[in-house]
Amino acid sequence: MTLRTWQVRLSLGIALLTTLAFALPLAYAARQQAVDRAQQLSERRAAVLVAVLAATRDPGAVRAAWRSTGDDSASTCVRLPDGDVVGRCPAPESSVREAVKRSRTFRARTTHGQEVLLLPVGLPEGRTAVVESLVRVDEQTDGVAAAWAVLAAAVAALTLIAVMGADRLSRRLVRSSADLVRAAVAVGRGELGARVRVGGPREVQEVAAAFNTMTDRIIGLVQAEREFAADLSHRLRTPLTALKLDLDLFEGRDADRLRAAVTALDHEVTDLIGRTRAGSGDTGASIPQESDLTAVVGARMPFWEALAHAQGRPCAVTVAPGPLGIGLSEDDLVAALDALLGNVFQHTPPGSGCEVYAGVLDGVPSLVVEDAGPGITGSETVRVRGLSGGESSGLGLDIAARAAENAGGRLVIGTARHGGARVEMRFGQPEPAHRRWSPEDRRRSGMTGRCPTSEARGDAASPHEAW
Repeated sequence: MTLRTWQVRLSLGIALLTTLAFALPLAYAARQQAVDRAQQLSERRAAVLVAVLAATRDPGAVRAAWRSTGDDSASTCVRLPDGDVVGRCPAPESSVREAVKRSRTFRARTTHGQEVLLLPVGLPEGRTAVVESLVRVDEQTDGVAAAWAVLAAAVAALTLIAVMGADRLSRRLVRSSADLVRAAVAVGRGELGARVRVGGPREVQEVAAAFNTMTDRIIGLVQAEREFAADLSHRLRTPLTALKLDLDLFEGRDADRLRAAVTALDHEVTDLIGRTRAGSGDTGASIPQESDLTAVVGARMPFWEALAHAQGRPCAVTVAPGPLGIGLSEDDLVAALDALLGNVFQHTPPGSGCEVYAGVLDGVPSLVVEDAGPGITGSETVRVRGLSGGESSGLGLDIAARAAENAGGRLVIGTARHGGARVEMRFGQPEPAHRRWSPEDRRRSGMTGRCPTSEARGDAASPHEAW
């Protein structure tokens, strides 16, 4: 339900309750007034015959006077003391006797439920005559329908006026709220220049002004973060350049590996500078990127295998037959893999083995990194960005988790087969239940248990066999 509909319904309910609170008593009063008017007419008809009895007691004269009343004769009658009856008297005998006994006006009901007025008239001889006059039903409802129709029209008109006024006010409020919603959606798409026109009720104006202040503050924070990142990136270029020059003085396999690492780091710094200069204004229209999971992992692992060999770490690499596409860019996938393996090399003792698998698990493309270290305690805590129990930045698992989420999946942390940590990046819809990676999974996925890159280098034994 929209705000405008809710306000119109609320106004309709309040208007109906208010008008009915006045209309219902007025309708009852109109009905009661018609009844009182009918009783007064009945008394007038009876008063004519009372005046005749005051002048004569002759039944013939009374009957002639009764006939002269015209249509009123159908509603009146006279009971004479000698038992003669002029007209048709519907009142029961018991009511007549009660009226004579009380010697005053008495109201009674006929056998058909009609109200009848009894007027006892004392005669000089000490006897009493009774004049009866019916209260007509048509006179009791005369004008009531018209009065009720006028009241109903008044209720409808007042309700309509109230609803139209509320709708006019709600349109003004909704217009201001719609501007705020459109601006909020624009900011959510990354259009930080969106602003809200300050207008409408005072509360809406305050919200609009606060929203504009908030977006200004966000722009300031983003600009400050962008400048800080650019400044930090440029500061890193100087030591990287010096490191490159120093490596030119060395030759050999280790020097080549270090040069490759420095070149990769330089590439990351250059990319960071480019992203910083581009800004974050196009975040809402980002272009989806894809990469081949098996190809990227197979190309990146030789660097880490060499580092593991230098530290005496057994490192088993299993890459399923490809290609295997995922919704993540190659740079982001490499960054996530480096973050996970960096954690292994930094937080496990020298000589602790590791194992990497890239392929399909439970029908979902996955990247699994296991180690034989002490494991991870508090898996939910270590996911918090910037929080680390050691001397690291605390961003490794966060980088991997964000990469998995960007690809439509999630990060699963558990215990490895060797008792260490097991981190699984699932690049797809998460499964309701997590199942550990077993040798049977490898056989179904077509894993060889050997890293093709290791075989291509002609090592004496694969890292998996050494572990």
